[in-house]
Amino acid sequence: MILFKNCRLVGALTEGYEGEFADILVDDNDIIAEIAAPGSIDAGEIPTVDAGHQTLLPGFFDLHAHLCLTDLDFKELRNRSCVDSCFEMYDFAREYLKQGYTTVRDAGGPFNVTAGLKKAANRKTICIPDIISSGEILTPTEVGNETFSSLYCPADSPFEVRKACRRQFELGNDVIKYMVTGAYLNEAGNPGDVIATEDELREAVRVAQLKGSYVMGHAHGAEGIKLAIRCGLRTIEHGSFIDEEAIGMLLNTDQTYLVPTAAIGLACIDDSGDTLSDDAVDKSKKYEAMEKECVNRAYRAGLKMGFGSDIDRKNFCLHPGMEFYARREWFDFDTLDILLQATKYSAEIAGLADRKGTIRKGKNAEFVIVEGKPDQDIYAMKQLPLYVYFKGELLQNR
Repeated sequence: MILFKNCRLVGALTEGYEGEFADILVDDNDIIAEIAAPGSIDAGEIPTVDAGHQTLLPGFFDLHAHLCLTDLDFKELRNRSCVDSCFEMYDFAREYLKQGYTTVRDAGGPFNVTAGLKKAANRKTICIPDIISSGEILTPTEVGNETFSSLYCPADSPFEVRKACRRQFELGNDVIKYMVTGAYLNEAGNPGDVIATEDELREAVRVAQLKGSYVMGHAHGAEGIKLAIRCGLRTIEHGSFIDEEAIGMLLNTDQTYLVPTAAIGLACIDDSGDTLSDDAVDKSKKYEAMEKECVNRAYRAGLKMGFGSDIDRKNFCLHPGMEFYARREWFDFDTLDILLQATKYSAEIAGLADRKGTIRKGKNAEFVIVEGKPDQDIYAMKQLPLYVYFKGELLQNR
């Protein structure tokens, strides 16, 4: 057991307790056992963490991570060995935990490393965030695929898609990631182009549903987004050029959600060609204003959005809290909504709201203690958390 005392809580992220400050008792199974007024829980001899009236938040989600991305040098990624990939990805996972992320949905990586990391974590060999693993990314044969060839599983026709999906699940992965449109970072690829067919996407969804799972779809262009919604994909990744029709479709369904990615937008513009190809930088600058306008319009329409970054480890380490403030600077989201996207909404989208995403008695004790009031000033997230608590491990950053 462990007691967290003098915690400032955010009302929108707390259930079953009305006060601003509380003590929180965690049982031996790392479940929240009690939330009560400060000083009202007899701690006895159990370990205690004094939050000092700083803000305690639920653990964060990144629904669009790539643990294999050490930086934006994709040539190095293609040549990396399986062993090197394993250590690099473990290191990134630990950095995610250090910054308060307790659930990471990996959107594609090589050598099935994420499934292996999950197994090691389940054996308690390592302590890393809970991983939702997609394994290799399914993609049609398409210009630019060579850029991420170590991450891709090419599949053309419903038959090949069926076999590829079954293979990802056989390897221990949780969900399917599918390239519906072109990409910014694929050399010579056009992010707006639809590259998947309806029968291929429907087959992926059908196989995933047989496993009680879903498909996450990379889609920038509006037509690709609408195709993905019609086919029943669970999430639209990026959604850069979403239009009014697609926004309306999302407002009228509870089976598909948008996961915009802001941090990678900032990183690509700031890269100045140091590691990215000229092609990728040019596309990022060309479509910057359009992406911001489209995603902001979707946000203002009232869509429930997930929290994804698509960011590399180098930028993630250099700029703590990058996705939080990027959603203010790259997009124009309200502060409290950004916190909800990183916690409650992402837990709901991922199907984990019964045990994650809010502070409530009976839910997992996954805590991030942040200095300041991030629900009022999102730039409080630019500092590393004071404490992160996850599965019995207490990380103290400062």
